[in-house]
Amino acid sequence: MSIEITNQTETVRKKSLFKKWWLWLIVLIGVVVIIGILSYSNPEPLELSDLSGESKESAITKLGKPDEPWIVRDDAEGFYYMYPFGVTMFGNGNSVSEITLAPAEEGVKSNKVYSILGMTLGMNFNDYTEQNPGVFRAPNLDLVSPEGQRSRMYHDKQEDTILNLLTESDRIVGVRYVRYANSDESSALDLANYIGNSPAEQQLISEFGVTSTVTGNVDNTYYFGQANKANWLKSDAANGQIREITITDGRFFNIGGQRVGDATEHAAAALGTAISATEEADGVTVSTFEYSAPNTLNDCIVEIRSSNGKIVAIRATLQSTLSNSLLPPVEEKESTPVTEESSDTPTDTWPTLSLEQQIEFNQYFSEFSSVNFGTSPYIKDSAINSYSSDELIRFAIERNLKFGQDNSYSFNPKNDNELIMHQDLVAEVIQQFFGIQVKHKSISGYKYKDGFYGWDAYRWTYTDSNLFSQVQRLLDNQDGTLTAEIGVFQDLNDYGSFNSEDPDHLQAKAIRYQPQSTGLDASHFSYTGTVKATIKKSESNDWIVIDYKVESMY
Repeated sequence: MSIEITNQTETVRKKSLFKKWWLWLIVLIGVVVIIGILSYSNPEPLELSDLSGESKESAITKLGKPDEPWIVRDDAEGFYYMYPFGVTMFGNGNSVSEITLAPAEEGVKSNKVYSILGMTLGMNFNDYTEQNPGVFRAPNLDLVSPEGQRSRMYHDKQEDTILNLLTESDRIVGVRYVRYANSDESSALDLANYIGNSPAEQQLISEFGVTSTVTGNVDNTYYFGQANKANWLKSDAANGQIREITITDGRFFNIGGQRVGDATEHAAAALGTAISATEEADGVTVSTFEYSAPNTLNDCIVEIRSSNGKIVAIRATLQSTLSNSLLPPVEEKESTPVTEESSDTPTDTWPTLSLEQQIEFNQYFSEFSSVNFGTSPYIKDSAINSYSSDELIRFAIERNLKFGQDNSYSFNPKNDNELIMHQDLVAEVIQQFFGIQVKHKSISGYKYKDGFYGWDAYRWTYTDSNLFSQVQRLLDNQDGTLTAEIGVFQDLNDYGSFNSEDPDHLQAKAIRYQPQSTGLDASHFSYTGTVKATIKKSESNDWIVIDYKVESMY
C-alpha cells in the first residue's frame, strides 16, 4: 500500500512540473541570452579582403562612411578613408586598392572584430599556421627591424596582390592587403633603390633571399629568386657597392616599377623616352632608359629586353660605372641659339651661403627628420595644408621631446604613470614651423584632456635621435620660396640615453650638421633617404614649411 502511494505521488509531482510551461520558457530564454552574450563577447570577424578591387560604395556599404575629420581625400581621382576603429581604405579612382588593419585609436571601442584573409589583430601567427596548415608558404620577403618587428610579404600571382603581415613576438599587430601596382609595397620592392648603396652582405642575403653566391676579385655575384640563377646582383668586391641588378624571372620584385611579363608600352609610360632602342637577331628589342630611383641619389641606366610585346628581362646598372663608350650613343642635334635664363628659373643658392647659414639649415631640417616626420603611409599629398592635424600634433609633441627644454613636459600630478605636455607648447611649435593653427584632440598614442596631452610614462626615455638632415641643394624659386633637396642620414654611433650635458656627445652631435663640403669624417654616417621640402618666410620672419615630401626612405 505504501508503495502505491509513493508512485502516485511521484506521478503527480512530474505532471505538476511539466504543466508549468512558463518555467521552460524562462530556461529557453536564459539559454538564448547566454548564447547571445557569448557571441557578443566573441563576435564573428568581419572579413575585409573581399573589398579589394571593389568600388568605394561597396566599402561604404560594409563599413559606413567615416566622419569628415577621418576623410583624408575623396575626389574623382581617388579616396582615402580612415576609421577610428583601425581600418583604412585607399583607392585610385573609385576602386579599393589598399586595405590596412591597425590598432584602433586610443579610447575607441567597437563591438566588431575585423579580419584580412582570416587574420585578426592580436592573433598568434604561429598558432594560426598550425591550425591552418598549407595556407602559408615561405614569404616572398621576410624582414626583421632592429626593434624586433617582423614584416612578412606574400605575393599572390593570380590576384597580383601583396599581403604584408606585421608581427611582434609572432603576435599580429598590423595587416596590409594591397593591389601591387602603385602601392607603397611595390615602391619598396623597386630594386633600383639598392643601386649605388653598400648594404651589409647579411642584409642582402636576408632581403633578397639569396640562394647562392659567387665571390671574385673585382665583384661578387648574388643569385636570388625561385628559378635557378635567374636573378642576380653584382657588388664591388672592395667596398660592397651594388653596381648591377638583373631580373629575368618572377613577379615580386621590380625595377623602375617594371616587372618581367609586363607589357612593353608600360615601360615608356613609366620611365619616359628611351635614350636608345635596338633590335637583336632573335626578335628581342633592347630599350635603354635613364632612371633615378626614389631611394638613392645615384642615377642608373635601365635596360629592358622585350619580345612579342612582353618584358623578358630588366637590368639596372649604376651610371657612374659605365664608361662613355658603353653608354648608348646620343643623336647629335643642330645647335640652338643660347638664350638667357628666365628670371623665374630656380637657382641653387646653397654654395653662396656661409658655413653658419648652412649649419643652421641642416639643424632646421633635422628637427623634422629626427622624428620621422612625413614618413606615415597615410600621407598622400605633400602640401602641409593637406596633412592631417594628427601628423602636425605628433610632430610638435615629439619634436619637443627631442629638442625642447626639460620643462616642456612633466609628470601628471594626479597620475605618476603619465607624462603630460600643455597644449600651448604644442600649438606654439605648429605655428612656428608651419604657420598653422589646429584644433586640439586626442591622437594615436597621445590622449588630450583638459588642455594637456598625456602618454604613458613607461614609453618615454630621453634618447638621442640618430637621424639627421644634410641639405644637398637649396633652390631659390624666384617667388619668395626655397626648395631644399635633402639627404637623410643615420649616425651609426649609438649614444643610448643621450646626456645633453656630456661635451663628447654634444660635439659628436654637432658634427652631423657640418656640411659635407667641409670634409667631415662621415664614415659612421649611413644614407637612408631623400626629402624635398619647400619653405617660405612667415610674418614673424621665421622659415615655415609649406610642402614636405619624403621621396624615399631606405
